[in-house]
Amino acid sequence: MKKYIIQVVLAMNLILCISCDKDLENINVNPNQPLEVTTNGLFNNTNKELMTRTRRGMPSGRMALPWIQYSAQRNYTAEDRYLFRGEVNNSLYTDLFLAVKGYKQIIDIVKNPANAAKVATYGDPANQLAAARIMIAYVQLQLVDMYGDVPYYSYATKDPDFQAMTLGTEQEITTPKFAPQEKIYTDLMNELKEAATSINMEATNVFNAGDFLFGSPLKLKKFANSLRLRIANRVKEVIPSAQMHIAELTADPTSLMQSNEDNVGQKFQNDPVNPAPFYFDAFISRRNDFSPTNTFVELLKGETKTTHANPFANRVDPRLFKMVAPISQLVEDDAGKETEVTLAFYYDASKPEPSVEKNDYVERTPDFYTGMPIGIIDAYTGSQADYACQFGGMVYRADYTEILMEYAEVAFILAELGVDPQENYTNGIKASMQKWNVATTDIDAYLAQGVVVNQETILTQKYIALFLQPYEAWAEYRRTKYPKTLLFPGQSHELIAPGPQQQTDYTFTPANGLTDLPERVTYPTDLNLVNKANKDAAAARIGGDLMNSKLIWAQ
Repeated sequence: MKKYIIQVVLAMNLILCISCDKDLENINVNPNQPLEVTTNGLFNNTNKELMTRTRRGMPSGRMALPWIQYSAQRNYTAEDRYLFRGEVNNSLYTDLFLAVKGYKQIIDIVKNPANAAKVATYGDPANQLAAARIMIAYVQLQLVDMYGDVPYYSYATKDPDFQAMTLGTEQEITTPKFAPQEKIYTDLMNELKEAATSINMEATNVFNAGDFLFGSPLKLKKFANSLRLRIANRVKEVIPSAQMHIAELTADPTSLMQSNEDNVGQKFQNDPVNPAPFYFDAFISRRNDFSPTNTFVELLKGETKTTHANPFANRVDPRLFKMVAPISQLVEDDAGKETEVTLAFYYDASKPEPSVEKNDYVERTPDFYTGMPIGIIDAYTGSQADYACQFGGMVYRADYTEILMEYAEVAFILAELGVDPQENYTNGIKASMQKWNVATTDIDAYLAQGVVVNQETILTQKYIALFLQPYEAWAEYRRTKYPKTLLFPGQSHELIAPGPQQQTDYTFTPANGLTDLPERVTYPTDLNLVNKANKDAAAARIGGDLMNSKLIWAQ
């Protein structure tokens, strides 16, 4: 009997082994991985991951946001003083390239003839391809603007220096060259032009589902043209072909964004499942890390407290009351003095969902708005944070829209270029204020005060309009050195409450000896492990892998 049982068991094992070998491919399929990757699903997921991972939180919250002085940290201030964390930089670089890879996968699916029938069910094939190309340009612009020379992928241009993602045979290169900035910016403009031209304007959509950025071929085309104008304006002094792109685009302003209806942004869900990054950090992770800076709040209040005069002195910008929340709770210190602190960012245990604002401060005056000191050391935060404002309730909404590009920026670019400067300057301010739900009467009252329209006022208003779009604002500062109302290393500013030794002011002392804002982000340390030779060659070309090595267009 034992012999019989053993023979049966061995026979069963043999059958199982044969079956396993025969179906090994099926057994190793991840049940959680979809068998069919749809282009619209890829597009939606890549967009969401891009805007979640590279906005707010660690990447921009601890780097670009404080560098351009939209926010200051309430606890740990090393990054505010330009000493950023290596792992954050590694993640930022990787996340941007993962986004490029996600959009590149859409191109691969669309271009494969075997997929033609299925691709047609996802939306218009030409528009899917154009959208992927345009978004690749958007992401790679961020990469080159941050780092300088980087590995670069081009859909249309076969250049031996363009080795990111593919090389001719579509085989990925594990140690790609770093392309020179001149080539990258030139190709970005050409790619956007070609992609915009390829859009099928007769189609009714780009994708038939999962497209929360564009929706229509016209909006996609305006975004591509507006992004091309952004790039051409940035490099117009150093790349001659940029002037051709500017002339072509400004000759037909209707090809660009025309109103806030054309704004492109990733809107998040109004729930705790897929909310906006700021909401997630504040009300799910329960972190309270950032406040608007003293310099930004003072700019909106029309105050001059840095060495450079506020170009809008004595004019209160009504966006102050939307972008920033007032201090609104009385707190008594050890000496019995009562001071207002913010209640805009709070948790109410009696409610199932956290709240982002109270309704009892709508009539607050500018006196109730005070920003967090930028550039202080950690030891000062405890004495300052409780007296600093928070971001306004709109910023903390779960369904907040993270902007990729908006009409106000286009208007200010046109004004800078001398295209109806007064009209476009006014249009830019009005569009920005409308986006922030400022009342029409308040907009009209602000504009009625009048101001000389010149480079400083145009670019300072552009800085305000780019609030919470830190990468673009930082790039524009490096290109123009506006706004001049920032606090720079070595300069002093008053504190908002007495410091640890009862001092009333402080000096911005950077952690690494810089005398201005950083000019670039240094290459990620991970590259030393996987692509050191090409990284070192790129660093040598740009004058060293340093935070003060200027990009080709920087002043």
